[in-house]
Amino acid sequence: MSPLKVVGLGGGIGASRLWKALLALGGDLDLTLAVNTGEDLWLHGLRVCPDLDTVLYALSGRQDAERGWGVRDETWRCMETLGGIAGPQWFNLGDRDLAVHLHRTGRLREGHLLSEITTDLARGFGIGCRILPATDAEITTRVVTADGRDLHYQEFLVREQAVPRVARPYLQGPALAQPTTGLLAHLAAADLVVIGPSNPVASLGPILHLTGVREALTAARDRTVVVTPIVESVPITDSGESTRARSRARLLAAAGFAPNPVGVAAFYADVASSFVLDRADVERLPAVAKQGLRVIAADTLLHQGADAAALVTALLSPVGV
Repeated sequence: MSPLKVVGLGGGIGASRLWKALLALGGDLDLTLAVNTGEDLWLHGLRVCPDLDTVLYALSGRQDAERGWGVRDETWRCMETLGGIAGPQWFNLGDRDLAVHLHRTGRLREGHLLSEITTDLARGFGIGCRILPATDAEITTRVVTADGRDLHYQEFLVREQAVPRVARPYLQGPALAQPTTGLLAHLAAADLVVIGPSNPVASLGPILHLTGVREALTAARDRTVVVTPIVESVPITDSGESTRARSRARLLAAAGFAPNPVGVAAFYADVASSFVLDRADVERLPAVAKQGLRVIAADTLLHQGADAAALVTALLSPVGV
């Protein structure tokens, strides 16, 4: 029997936890991950790809599980030195993490594509699935705040802690940015497409913006499932999770969607047919179903002890696995 072809869309901490659970299926799965690049930035002359690196570190076992980002057993001597030279640094890059940014930037300057570099990094890290940047083009999510500031998304999220009210998010870059070579073919051939529990506007918006991606997902709508990134009924106690939740809420509201599972369902209603809702929010099930989505109730908070195998089983139910 042929492996199940699954394409995952998204990136960052929430999605990386889910991709790790899917990858654990091993030979039963042909997994391709298309990761958001809209949060990438140039910093200290280096190309930093937060979502890509979070996925690479999570799937290779290098991730700092407590923080949810960066490398475990990290040191910060470079940042400490930079702070002494140029003052406080708002975006921290660990010493081990810097090795990846140095490698990536050097190869970019030599003319290699980001997708080629990412494939080589995944192979070098021993990761058993395809990891693709959603595009090789340089596109950037930016946020205009209610007080008129125009911020890179990382400035909004990390430096400002997602506190400012958002007037509008927008994408900076080519209007007709192309998806990474092969992504549309992977979507067309997929038995299942999974939209991960990432920030819909910041992490999925840039992917949906790419030429042909929304159309490809619309064609695959009956094979596409969304995992909610929002669980309303479980209190958030971690400061990092709180900041990310505030960012989701600010951006969804600015884009015209309610910052709850119903709003997320509405955001994806034209490209997905199934929606995984956390059991804690089961009272939202009728409202989510009204968006035209089949609702699957499951425990989704993997970092709080949800059973990974059970969640994967729920994800695969739309294709009868």
